[in-house]
Amino acid sequence: MESKKSIVIAFAVLCAAVLSGWLATRYYFSQAEKTDSPLIELKEETSKNREALTGGVEAGVPVKIFHPSEDGMAGEERMLQNKTLPVEMAEMLLAEYLKLLGEGFKDAKLLGVYRDRNNVFYIDMSEEFRKGFSGDARQEYYLLRSLFDSVVKNIQGIEDVRLLIEGKEIESIGGHFYSMYGLKGIMN
Repeated sequence: MESKKSIVIAFAVLCAAVLSGWLATRYYFSQAEKTDSPLIELKEETSKNREALTGGVEAGVPVKIFHPSEDGMAGEERMLQNKTLPVEMAEMLLAEYLKLLGEGFKDAKLLGVYRDRNNVFYIDMSEEFRKGFSGDARQEYYLLRSLFDSVVKNIQGIEDVRLLIEGKEIESIGGHFYSMYGLKGIMN
């Protein structure tokens, strides 16, 4: 009887040691990943490096910006200042994109573009972007598709695009498409 008790106690101590070791390791590695490299591309740090490489001169580059139209989706060629940082290029593209959306979106603003280490771009729009949309599933699809294509087809290496409204993930713009996990899933 006494040996069974000591085996149970030894097993409980062993389980507690394994669990505490696992928790400590998980905490340590999660902290190390956070300090390893930033999740957001910092424009200020690399702007000096970019100026040193380019001599402060940035040439224009042709881009195609897509937008919803009566026939589905249309694209317009534009010349934009060439930015070496993908996040800055995305900001310029999306500023032009918002201009092409029309009257309902005139108050919508781009609040920011962020990139994580998996090359997923987070596009943060003002609440007016969601309020400006009123349409059916087809119109919502082309709004999201044009946003996705404008970024992905002009900037190399993007894995996915996620939409934020006022810094928060949203379920949907118009209630027809679930955009919580990225736009790539909707487009395929």
